[in-house]
Amino acid sequence: MRRKKVCFVGYGSTEYSRKSEAPVLWYYAEAIRDALRQTGLHKKEIQGLSITTQVSTDYSPHVAEQLGLEVDWVLNGDYGGAGGVMSVRRAADAIEAGHVDLIVLVGGNSFDRSVPQQRPLEYQRANYVDVYGYGGPNTLMALIQRLHMEQYGTTLEQIGKIATAQRENALNNPQALFREPMSFPDYLNSRMISDPIRLFDCVMPCSGAECVILASEERAKQITDKLVYLVTDAERSHYQVANMLPDKTTFGMKVVGDRIFGEVKREDIDLCEIYDDYPIAVMIQIEDLGYCKKGEGGKFVDAHDLTYRGDFPVNTGGGELSVGQAGLAGGFLHIVEALRQLRGEADGHQVKKAERALVTGIGWLNYGRNLGTTAALVIERRK
Repeated sequence: MRRKKVCFVGYGSTEYSRKSEAPVLWYYAEAIRDALRQTGLHKKEIQGLSITTQVSTDYSPHVAEQLGLEVDWVLNGDYGGAGGVMSVRRAADAIEAGHVDLIVLVGGNSFDRSVPQQRPLEYQRANYVDVYGYGGPNTLMALIQRLHMEQYGTTLEQIGKIATAQRENALNNPQALFREPMSFPDYLNSRMISDPIRLFDCVMPCSGAECVILASEERAKQITDKLVYLVTDAERSHYQVANMLPDKTTFGMKVVGDRIFGEVKREDIDLCEIYDDYPIAVMIQIEDLGYCKKGEGGKFVDAHDLTYRGDFPVNTGGGELSVGQAGLAGGFLHIVEALRQLRGEADGHQVKKAERALVTGIGWLNYGRNLGTTAALVIERRK
């Protein structure tokens, strides 16, 4: 979908922690406060609120009350790892329709022990997979990675290059939980989790939050001169759901990519923030987005430098693999990093030419079908 007059005007982040038990509401407030501080806005100016989380039973109207916000529009953007991009799409719809002209979107996670249980997700998994000894997303992605390796000859060296490149990107990112250099032997020798998935193929769960502020063009020009426009966006839920034997080495990103690149040219993208719950997921998305043919993702990775200094910058702040995964805030992490890059604020890991960025999100890893949600957007800096 082509957008015309919707802009990102600011963003906010919290520190990430592996041990903090601060409530998720505290993390929401800190991320929102950071974004308001950046933009000079007051919370009374917020007209819409979107919440993305799986650790709180409180829905967006309740969160708005707890944060002291009187708003005209609310959203529960719980779409798995695609929640960030898909929430932005719905907020952009509301702005273009004239319902509101400024929306705050926040995603967060917490290890708060006072919360008795997470919001129940994925009915099919609990009822049809867990009972047979399901080992979590690591097990399911291990099956996908093994299939890709067997079917296309993809190697651990190629997959490991994605992980090591992202670690290099994270070295100068103060938000990243992992800022120690990682070599390929470090990757290869990390503890086996679910063959062939290793420890450094997996994200680190953590507490934290990310926030972005979306506004109409007219309102945005009153707030900042660092305008970042939403150019185009698309999504697909339950790709190949009617197929009893779907191709597990391709995601709905194939459909999404065709739509996105029907509006912009691939060669005009300066950096890619690709949802990275696993390196193999990054490789599959590169293929599905049309940067190479299906099965040639390994060769593509071999031929390109994926660091922020390279010719194909991917996950320039380290991605979830090195920064950490604050639950469903992971879907916003990539948007925030893209905004930093386009605004020239990614100190220590700034892409030299950063004018247009692609951001993706994927979520709801299923056992018998393809991914539940896939989405992408393109944003660009305009003077």
